[in-house]
Amino acid sequence: MPQLSYASTKDSDARYLVRVEIPDPFFLLDTGDRTYIFLDHREFGVFREHNENPAIELVLVNPLMEVAREIPGDGPAAGKLALHILRTYGVRGDAIGVPTRFPLDVADFLRAQGVRLTPTHPFVPQRLRKTNEEVAAIRESLRRTHEAFRTIEAMLREATIVGDAVEYRGASLTSETLKRAAEEALFACDMFNVEGIIVSCGPHAAIPHHQGRGPIIPHSPIVCDIFPRNRASGYFADMTRTYMKGQPSSELARMYSAVREAQETAIAAVATGVLGREVHEQAASVFRRLGYDVGDRGFTHGTGHGLGLDVHEEPFLNATAVTALEPGHVVTVEPGLYYSERGGIRIEDVVVVTDNGCENLTQYPKEFVIP
Repeated sequence: MPQLSYASTKDSDARYLVRVEIPDPFFLLDTGDRTYIFLDHREFGVFREHNENPAIELVLVNPLMEVAREIPGDGPAAGKLALHILRTYGVRGDAIGVPTRFPLDVADFLRAQGVRLTPTHPFVPQRLRKTNEEVAAIRESLRRTHEAFRTIEAMLREATIVGDAVEYRGASLTSETLKRAAEEALFACDMFNVEGIIVSCGPHAAIPHHQGRGPIIPHSPIVCDIFPRNRASGYFADMTRTYMKGQPSSELARMYSAVREAQETAIAAVATGVLGREVHEQAASVFRRLGYDVGDRGFTHGTGHGLGLDVHEEPFLNATAVTALEPGHVVTVEPGLYYSERGGIRIEDVVVVTDNGCENLTQYPKEFVIP
């Protein structure tokens, strides 16, 4: 089935297919025999200079736009251009596969002209199985992200507990201070914070995606979840460590140990042919055996998700995931426990599925207590 997309390379499918940064939306048509990219004068030379995929044929779109403007009737300019492209390249009579994010106004116009569109997900299924080059890019993104964690750890070590507060260089140590320092460390490594940073403490740490704000509390878990994008390659890292400035209670120490065991058990379960929900159940079973809740309290989210050009992509490791893992799938493994009266604990590594199990790409220590 021919496929048509209209997006900039901010869309990960488009970036994967063309491998050249194009900031404005463009049409890409795969007829089954050839793939065409339609660019105007602003991007034409840039793509021709940097394109490394000879299978993509570059077409100057400006002459096509001139003809498309003459198509009678109301409709978006992009819709008329799409119709003219489909007519010109002889695929109008076929069913056309489009991404689920295809612009609605363009889709409505094309359907009104008799074009049969089929929303297709995943639009680029080969993205799920990473090549050796992609795995290397993710490994490098993780390696650079380690610098942000080293920065946070160094600041926590230098900080002192003064009564009910944590002070750093004469001022209260806050979530904002740690996030700013982490972001500076990432920027120095050519990693971009495009999705935010989580440094949450106290009650905020019990809310898995709370980004955190305010003072760091002594003897309380600090969840640090950092997921930046490599500027050059476009591939994300995603890793989480939980720290404590001070000494944990026996219950918090037990929670941390439970999360470590659940993560190790889940990682050991990741292998070719295993369903995502089966990996999740391995983590959940550890928590149940140790007396913790699974569901609305305790372990409240999935065990992991795919990672690549998106920070969250397929395949998923959760209670409903039925995708069988295959070599080249890259997934996070990030069980956690969350209780409003105690705080939260989460640990996250990234693994790649291999023929013989999986390989941990994160390779960074798991240090909990920083006195």
